[in-house]
Amino acid sequence: MTTASELHSQLVDLASDPAVAGLSLTGAYESLTGPTVTPPAGTIRQEGQVVGIFETADGKPAATIDSWGSVASRCEALLAGRFHDGALADYLNFPLVTLVGEGDRVLTTSVELSHRQADATWRLARNELREAGVAFDEIQRATRKHPDALVTGFPTAIPFGWWHSHTKRSQKAVDGANKRTSSKKNKSALERGRDEYLGYYVMNPADSRSARLFTAEFIATGVRERRRMAAKVDALFAAVEAETKIGGDKLSTVGLGSIPPTDLVKRTDRSTPSDLTYDTIESRAFFSFTGLRAFNFTRPEPAGSLIVTLTLLLYLLHHQNLSLRAGTELRLREPGLQIRVERQGAEPEPLELPDVDDMAALVRALGAEAGWEGPRTVRISPESPLGKIIRVVDGSAES
Repeated sequence: MTTASELHSQLVDLASDPAVAGLSLTGAYESLTGPTVTPPAGTIRQEGQVVGIFETADGKPAATIDSWGSVASRCEALLAGRFHDGALADYLNFPLVTLVGEGDRVLTTSVELSHRQADATWRLARNELREAGVAFDEIQRATRKHPDALVTGFPTAIPFGWWHSHTKRSQKAVDGANKRTSSKKNKSALERGRDEYLGYYVMNPADSRSARLFTAEFIATGVRERRRMAAKVDALFAAVEAETKIGGDKLSTVGLGSIPPTDLVKRTDRSTPSDLTYDTIESRAFFSFTGLRAFNFTRPEPAGSLIVTLTLLLYLLHHQNLSLRAGTELRLREPGLQIRVERQGAEPEPLELPDVDDMAALVRALGAEAGWEGPRTVRISPESPLGKIIRVVDGSAES
C-alpha cells in the first residue's frame, strides 16, 4: 500500500504537470434494503409529472441518487463529526468555526453553511468572528488570484466552490444599490441586518465566485419507478374527509386527519416517495487539477497537496457511512473505489491511496505546515445582528 509520504510526493508532481487533468474515482454499489433504492424525496415527480428519470447515452433510464451538492455537503459535514475518540476537526487541527448561542447551544458550524464564506449567516456574524480572531475580512476578499486566507481560514471553499451573490464592480454601483434598499424608516431586524451586513460590496464579479474543483454523484441505471404509499392509518381520524372543517378550520390546521393509503388518485400531485428498481448503482467523482492550478497560492506547497488530500480523505470517510437516507443504504462493491490519474491524450493511470488513518495524518501534517490554527468557538449574543434575526425567526422577538 502507498505510504502517506509517497502519495504526497506523487501529488506534488501531478499538480505541477499541465498534462494532468485530475483524479477520477469510480465505485459500484448495491442497495442493502432490497431490490430497490430510494432517491431524494420529491425528485422523481413534480406536480404529477415524472421529471427525475433521464436517459443515458446507451438508452437506459437512470436517476440521480445523490447529487454534486449533496455529496459535497455530506463530505464537509464530516469535519464537524466524530473521528476515532474525538472530533475530526480536532484531530486534523482544522480551522472549524462553531457558532454557539445562549446556553452553549450549537447554532451551526462553518462546514455546514450552504454558501461557505459567502453565506449570509457567516456575514451576519462578522463582528463576533473578528473578535474571535478569525480573519473575516481577508477571507471575504479572497479570490483565486489571492486564495491564501481560504487555505488557513476556510479551506473547504477551494474544492467545493463559492459564490458571492451581492457584489458590484464599482463603489458608485454599490452605493446606489444600497441606497435603494435602505431608505425605509423604522426598519425591522431583518432589514437592518440586510442593509448593514448583507448589502452589496465592491468585487469584480469574475472574482466573486469559484466553481467546485471536486464533483461527485451517485447514479442508478436501468431504473423503473415504484410508488410507495403510506402503510399505517390514523386510527382516530383516517375516516374523516380531508375537507372536513370544524369551526371553519380544517383538521389539518392542527395536524389531525390523514389520507387513506389506497387513495392514489388524490395523491397523484403530491411528492410521495418513489422507490426505484435498478440494474446498477455507480458513483463517479473527479478532482480537477486544472482548476487547482488556477489558484495562485503564495506557497503552492503545501497548499495544493493539502486541498487534494483533505478532499480525498473526506470522500473516503463518506464511504464509511453510505446510509444516505431511508431506503438508500448502500454497500461499496468489490474491488472498492478505483482511483485513476487522468492525463490529456494518454490512458488513465491507477493511483493507490494510503488507508484513512494515514491520509488523516498527512492532512494534519500539511495543515500544520500551511498554518492551520485549529477549531474556534464563536459566541453569538441575542443582541447581535445574527442573534436578533434568530430571535425573530424563532418568534421570541418582534420583527
